[in-house]
Amino acid sequence: MKVGDTVRYLNAVGGGRITRIEGQIAYVDEDGFETPVLLKEIVVVMPAGHDASKGGPKMMFDQKAFDAGRSETLRTPDPAPAKPAAQTPSLPVEETAHGEKMNLVLAFEPSDTRNLATARFNCVLVNDSNYFLDFTFLGRADGDRGWNLIFRGEVAPNELIDLASYTHDTLGLIEKVAVQAVAFKKGKEFTLKSPVSVNRKLDLTKFHKLHCFRASLYFDTPVLEFPIISNDNPVRPAEVSGQAIASAIGGRTSDEKDAVAELSKKYRVDSGHDKKRKSDATANPNKLLPLIEVDLHIAELTDNTSGMDNTAMLNMQLDEVRRVMKENSRRIGQKIVFIHGKGEGVLRKAVLALLKKEYPKADLQDASFREYGFGATLVTVH
Repeated sequence: MKVGDTVRYLNAVGGGRITRIEGQIAYVDEDGFETPVLLKEIVVVMPAGHDASKGGPKMMFDQKAFDAGRSETLRTPDPAPAKPAAQTPSLPVEETAHGEKMNLVLAFEPSDTRNLATARFNCVLVNDSNYFLDFTFLGRADGDRGWNLIFRGEVAPNELIDLASYTHDTLGLIEKVAVQAVAFKKGKEFTLKSPVSVNRKLDLTKFHKLHCFRASLYFDTPVLEFPIISNDNPVRPAEVSGQAIASAIGGRTSDEKDAVAELSKKYRVDSGHDKKRKSDATANPNKLLPLIEVDLHIAELTDNTSGMDNTAMLNMQLDEVRRVMKENSRRIGQKIVFIHGKGEGVLRKAVLALLKKEYPKADLQDASFREYGFGATLVTVH
């Protein structure tokens, strides 16, 4: 090992770049902090001199390949006359038992997990399979007019490849992404795979939440992963439309409808065909509705605020107010208590301003002093 090598720890999570070596101790720079580690407890994953900023593929760590390359480098040179330089042969493909089924993952590595608000996110494609992939990575164009090509290339089996780098200002360009790929093997027969064409929407709010970044099967450092292919099957978040739900509910057989009608007579069950009866009992202004309490303290809304500034936290709290008001906007007479605390009054003023602007018909007043002190606002929906 030498100064400049990028290493990882054998008996712990993490790693970094060697800044100096003293005897059997290497000092590893990990996020600006030097950590002394025994040489026998670290292993090189990227030799000094490799320029990661130029992109291109990088192999997942292979101990056998590394040891073979190292022994070749340290071997005493042959005194025979030098021969013309030949092209360096590529490393042999090491197939795995589970690699016959394709698994693709889109991962984002933050440059600084302690400050996600200003971090850059390196986008990486993980090919966990025994197949080469000729692929394209696409982003949805503005206005859903089409797609923009972000990266096109080839990724080898069991390989990671850098695609692009983003900040919070540019993440909106990939809120909707697509991966298209054709799988094949070189120099041998293989099972034909269906062409990959998967598009999905990324939840950009996760880029603000530290608990969403974690070490995984492919990364020792915290990353945010979005599966694309799992065991040959495209991974798409479940999306159920209101029309599909209505169709499923309405798709009863005649026997089922007769049974519902009979039960309706006996147990006052709404059969779905009694138009005189309101389906939403909470729409009755004379009905006493239970009080709804909403705690807006940031600790109740998210598990971790690391990387979020005051503006981001305030916006999250106001979004919660909007969500609750929207869900109950048709419940005439519904009373909602928003618990914002006393503090400096910033959140209280923001909540009142939002309610007056977006729900001008709602009644606003201080909630019960005995129960909430000065730290809550009572809203009555009208």
